[in-house]
This record gives sequence, C-alpha cells and structure tokens, in this order.
Amino acid sequence: MRLPEVVVEAFHEALGERPLSARPVGGGCIHEAGRIETPSGSYFAKWNTSAAPGMFQLEADGLGQLAQTSTVAVPNVILQTEQVLGLSWIEPTADRQRPMREAGRQLARLHEQRGRRPGAERDGYIGTLQQSNRTHEAMGWIEFFRVHRVEALTHHLQPGLRARIEGLDLERLLDEPAGGCALLHGDLWGGNIVCGADGSGWFVDPATYSGHPEVDLAMTTLFGGFPDEFYDAYQEVSGPFDREIQERMQVLNIYPLLVHVALFGGGYQTQLDAIARRFA
Repeated sequence: MRLPEVVVEAFHEALGERPLSARPVGGGCIHEAGRIETPSGSYFAKWNTSAAPGMFQLEADGLGQLAQTSTVAVPNVILQTEQVLGLSWIEPTADRQRPMREAGRQLARLHEQRGRRPGAERDGYIGTLQQSNRTHEAMGWIEFFRVHRVEALTHHLQPGLRARIEGLDLERLLDEPAGGCALLHGDLWGGNIVCGADGSGWFVDPATYSGHPEVDLAMTTLFGGFPDEFYDAYQEVSGPFDREIQERMQVLNIYPLLVHVALFGGGYQTQLDAIARRFA
C-alpha cells in the first residue's frame, strides 16, 4: 500500500520517524485507512485529503472525552491533522464473545455518569453529515431530540412521511433521562466496536454529545452485530431493561435512519414509514 505524502509527513512530524510499510484496513466508506508500521511499532491511521474542516479534530476530541470518563476502552490519539488521524493499533480477534461482553459492561458504566445537559459545546459530524449540538440552557432532552435530531433532517423525506414523522408525540413516546443526560458514543453501529485480542471491546469513530443513554442502545439494534452477551452484560451493570425499551428504541432510531436517508437516499424511508405508522 502506497501512502500519500500527507500521511508520511504527519507521522514524521509526530513521531520523528517515517513509516516503513502500510497495509489497507477496511471498515469505513468515508476515509482511507491502514495499519502503519514504523520503527517504534504499529499504528492505525485514516486520512482524507478532502476531509471536512475540523472532522478529525472532532473525532480526536470525542475519543478524549470518552477516555476521560475512565469507563470505555478507546485507542490513544497519536497524531491529528486536518487530513490525517493516527491512533494506537488494536490487535483484533475473531472471538467476539468476551470483548462484546466487556463492551456491554463498559457502555453501561459510561451511561451511569449522568447530570449533563443535552447536546455539546460545538456542532459535530455523524459520518460526513453535520450534526447540530448547541442548545440553550432550558432545553430538555426530548425537545433537543425533536429539534436537533428529527426536525433537522425531515426535509429529506417525502412530504407525507415528513408530516407523519414530525407529527409523532415524542413526549408520550420517550422519557427524559433520570438524573440528566450521559455522554454518548453517538454512532454505535457494529463496525465501531473493535474486538481486541486482549479481551476488550474498543470503542472507535465516536460522534459524541450528551443525550439519553438509550440512543446508543437503540443504534446497536439497527444494523445488527451485537450479540445477546452484550446486552446481558450491560444489564449486569445497569439493571434489567423495562418492557417498553424496545418501543422507545424504535422511536430513537428515527434519527440514524434520517441520517441514512440524507447520506444514501430514499431506501430507508420505508423503515421510517413503518415507525411513523406504528406510533402515530
């Protein structure tokens, strides 16, 4: 794998050494990525010469925020420029059972830390889509979800579906988080947990902001990849789920489905229509 000069120079400036070799690493569709070998060891890097301004800075900051909670395993940020992000290398394993169990416990511990206001101090990205995070002091979680997550993206829908989604009574369907919001990973699909050979589930590619913990749980159900052991371990820490959580998670998944409509087109509108008709 031939590395672009921006990656070579970023490693040289950060580590004082140039990469010896690289091989591609899969898992994403936005940036190029690879395992970088240097005299001091192996690293993960992603790069994009057309990256949106601040995208890698926000990702590095999100990893730092998660690390500061001392709850979830995240890679160390080795370097960050406008076009390159370098992280410590996580040796993966095909045995997912133990790492996913550990990831469930870690996520529950992250979600136990409450008392935050919804949103964040600055806007961010989910994928390549800009994500509005800034709120006023009196805004509660459900209002934040309606304004900054749902109504911010419903203009991508067909008019009838837009009206049905915007007409949902979110105050009836959702709850305010007891004790305030928690820091969220924010983009927790299966590809953003790396099962490490050390037995840990490593959280990567965050889109952090503060919100209801069920947002992270909901997204784990959307595209699969999370075994029963993950949810069992989460409940070992958090206590058992109530009977209505499955319904709430369907409503919360309106947001990632809207994101996919905005990024990839109209195919996801069928799932949104089913949710709108069920909970109207």
